[in-house]
Amino acid sequence: MKNIGKRLKNLREKIGISQLELSHRSGISQASIARIETGQQKNLKAETIRKLADSLGVTASKLIEEPVIIREEMPAYPTPKMLPVITLDKLKGLKKAFDLEGKTGSFEPSLSSDQDAFYLIAAADLLSSPIISEGDLLLIEPNSRVKDGDLVLFLSQEEAVIGKLFCYPTITILQPLGHESLPRALKKGEIKRPGVKMLRVSEVRKKI
Repeated sequence: MKNIGKRLKNLREKIGISQLELSHRSGISQASIARIETGQQKNLKAETIRKLADSLGVTASKLIEEPVIIREEMPAYPTPKMLPVITLDKLKGLKKAFDLEGKTGSFEPSLSSDQDAFYLIAAADLLSSPIISEGDLLLIEPNSRVKDGDLVLFLSQEEAVIGKLFCYPTITILQPLGHESLPRALKKGEIKRPGVKMLRVSEVRKKI
């Protein structure tokens, strides 16, 4: 019955009655109530506890027991969300890289924070063994700013190339993953011309 005096006082004040009023209601002397609330009287009879609890409109257990604080448990890990999976030919036909409504047939879980992220199925020009094989899923994050050293998908009406990006003050170099492919020098105007997309590839999920 630790801290029963504090609980008695808190419950009494919560309903707005004095020690004298509680004494009248319970039949317990005001002096006894004062001693209980100040911790001078700790060993209480069961009948005394019942009378006090009834007078306060609570159960005896609420007066005796410590309140239990239930903390909301936060998940140890973020909850994955389901991202759409799309093929390259459908991606090329999009006006926006994330306008995928009706263009996908399946979904895969991901922890990406990009609300428009999606998976691209690796095929044809996107392959670069052993890094990227046919059927691998490439996590594309359209809203992520591409920066030096990123793995990116350079996409135009003519071609689709995956490579490492190296940024310099006046020019950007795209080094395709395929060792047989030569680096590409991309001027600012070429990157921004209509129909060209430069998208960050944040993950290569190997086909199981």
